[in-house]
Amino acid sequence: MILSIVIINYNSRSVLLDCLNSIERNVSNLDFEVLVIDNNSYEPIIDLEALFPWVTFVYNKKNLGFAVANNIGIQRSSGRFVLLLNPDTVVNQNTFNPMISYLDEHKEVGIVGCKIYNQEGKIERSTHSFPSLAKEFVHANEFIKMFLSYDSFSGRMLKRILKIKSFESYWDHDSIKEVDHITGACMMIKREVINKVGLLDEAFFLYNEEVEWSYRIRKAGYKTIFLPDSNIIHLFGFSTKQRVQKQTINKLLVERYRGMFYYFQKHYGFTKLLLLKIIVLQGFGLRWLFTYIKFLKSSVDQKEKLKLEMKYIKDIILLIGANNFDWRKNS
Repeated sequence: MILSIVIINYNSRSVLLDCLNSIERNVSNLDFEVLVIDNNSYEPIIDLEALFPWVTFVYNKKNLGFAVANNIGIQRSSGRFVLLLNPDTVVNQNTFNPMISYLDEHKEVGIVGCKIYNQEGKIERSTHSFPSLAKEFVHANEFIKMFLSYDSFSGRMLKRILKIKSFESYWDHDSIKEVDHITGACMMIKREVINKVGLLDEAFFLYNEEVEWSYRIRKAGYKTIFLPDSNIIHLFGFSTKQRVQKQTINKLLVERYRGMFYYFQKHYGFTKLLLLKIIVLQGFGLRWLFTYIKFLKSSVDQKEKLKLEMKYIKDIILLIGANNFDWRKNS
């Protein structure tokens, strides 16, 4: 078996159907397998078994999160290469072969990613630097993040002036490039690397698990490479129904910060974790205050939404006092 494709499904039946159809249409000259791990969706997908008898379907009895579900798929798979693929993606005839060839030809490379387009045909920024205090300061202060968006004049100018890792996403994605990590929407890894480094860390529920995996793989001496010759279409955020990168205040954002605190605790030590907590307290303390002022001036209908936002902001702030960020200990 050359390639094992692992897809995690959570209430994404319609796009999963399109994803599997695209694999069936476009992947014919390759010895591969597909494993769909369903995280206890309330949208049933059992009827898809008859449509795709070549797919292995695994049904979890509860939502175990992204890392655990992927590990179940990886452990059941047998390919020399493992591809983590989102259900809200569409592949084409030339998606996988360049990735496999590059991994085969470069022993020092452990992970490859591909070019990702959104529904409008625009490039989705899919390569990033590892987490840092500077990046988290920007994330915690939404007005700064808006000022430094990929397409903003200020963001482009600072990228030219400041040659720092935090701007790793700010490039045209048209050349082969070594990067810190790629998005987990389409990530191909060598089996031998997984055997050496280990599986995804199951203390993460959703977000940052593939970042931490990439960090461990880098520390083990392997490179992560972006390949522009392969590409997919990504219906971004379909399975979560949210866009956490835009810092919408919701439960997913709480999980994003739980994972980030755990990442810092595991890899960066006490001092940087403490500084991260101070940054989050500052950023979300201000955000709670602004939301409360807005709440006082809002209509009755708007108040309910703002009350929920303040609850999630409070949940993020409460994480600051935690010592254990493993979601399994806090669920």
